[in-house]
Amino acid sequence: MTFLILVTGWMTKAVMAILIGLSVWSIAIMIERRRAFERLSLEGELSQVQRLISERDWKGLQKRGQDSQTVLQGAVAAALSAAQGTLVDRSVRRYLTEQRASLEKGMTVLATLGSNAPFIGLFGTVLGIIQAFGVLASNPSESSAIMFSLAEALVATAVGLFVAIPAVVAHNVFAKRIRGVVNECESMRDHLVSVRFAEEG
Repeated sequence: MTFLILVTGWMTKAVMAILIGLSVWSIAIMIERRRAFERLSLEGELSQVQRLISERDWKGLQKRGQDSQTVLQGAVAAALSAAQGTLVDRSVRRYLTEQRASLEKGMTVLATLGSNAPFIGLFGTVLGIIQAFGVLASNPSESSAIMFSLAEALVATAVGLFVAIPAVVAHNVFAKRIRGVVNECESMRDHLVSVRFAEEG
């Protein structure tokens, strides 16, 4: 019984250490993604690009596309490289497909942590409860040791939730930001195709 108490105690501590490590990893991804997403688009950029398209200022639009510092600027460059409406659509789609890997970097990790960290914490809780029952069976009078084991078990669940909740929130925020950038590029593409089609017509 003493061996069981010792093993479960160390396993609970190992689970806690794993959760803390996952928390650090998650925070590092959030910081990196936040910095990366600051360069995804500029405030008011879409309206400026749409204005250039409406005014048929192709030189100004081409100059903006040459910068390629944001995703929308890259999409502008890809759209201008195509001559016809159908080719513009394919060119922008191909560009967004190429950018998707960099846009979604770390998102899978955040989603995985958000869905699985509570279960890791629950595993630590189960181990802590087993340890508490082991202490109770060996020394029924050791109430302090039993209470410590139960507290440690509950802390494991709390840490699991502490890792999961920020990861889920960050994943949803970043996913919304990515959808917004993609929608901006598609709106620019549709506007450009309609204006060029009107000119050709």
